[in-house]
Amino acid sequence: MRIFLGQKVNMIPMTFSALALIPRLPPLDKIKQIRARLNISQRELADSSGVSQSLIAKIEHGDVDPSYEKVRSIFNAFEEITKSRLLNRDELDIQFTVGDLASRELTCVSPETSLVETIEKMLKGHYAQLPVMKKGQVVGGVSEEQIKDYILGKCRDNIDSKEIISVKISEIMGPPYIVLDENTPIEIAAIHLHHEDAVLIRRNGVISGILTSSNYLGLGLQ
Repeated sequence: MRIFLGQKVNMIPMTFSALALIPRLPPLDKIKQIRARLNISQRELADSSGVSQSLIAKIEHGDVDPSYEKVRSIFNAFEEITKSRLLNRDELDIQFTVGDLASRELTCVSPETSLVETIEKMLKGHYAQLPVMKKGQVVGGVSEEQIKDYILGKCRDNIDSKEIISVKISEIMGPPYIVLDENTPIEIAAIHLHHEDAVLIRRNGVISGILTSSNYLGLGLQ
């Protein structure tokens, strides 16, 4: 059974597995920051990642929209550099915090948001999960896995596709994501992310960011 989301998502035919195709890119604006914290030059990063120094410079200046493969190579290089330093803790004088790697913006849905609107947001923003918020409070979270499981279950029950995509996200969402202060060490977040889809970040008393495994892809902290 195929579900058509209509013009809101450019007439994309959706199956219960379609969300698995969403690419997950780490935040590009973190590359320069992480490189500085690791105290490596663009040339050293280029040598480690196989990505040209000129492209790294353009990425850091926001002058180019790189491919997923290039960004993944850069974060894989960060992983290898970090792992090698972790072999000798005395050399690693870096303390990452959740605020360093979390997004600076927070996209969310409300409990009343429909499934089709939620999928539209996830596709448009390349999100694998979204917090569910009401009046500034986190009331739940929804991931692509939860959505796929829900759609698959309803398809097996022969539920009409229009009924499926119009359901409120409150019927699908899971428990609220944990909220951490921006100065929390990244290792603490890594512990939570072993069994949570994401953690939310509080800056100056306001929930304003989200951290997922893709946010620190390549840092070897999971």
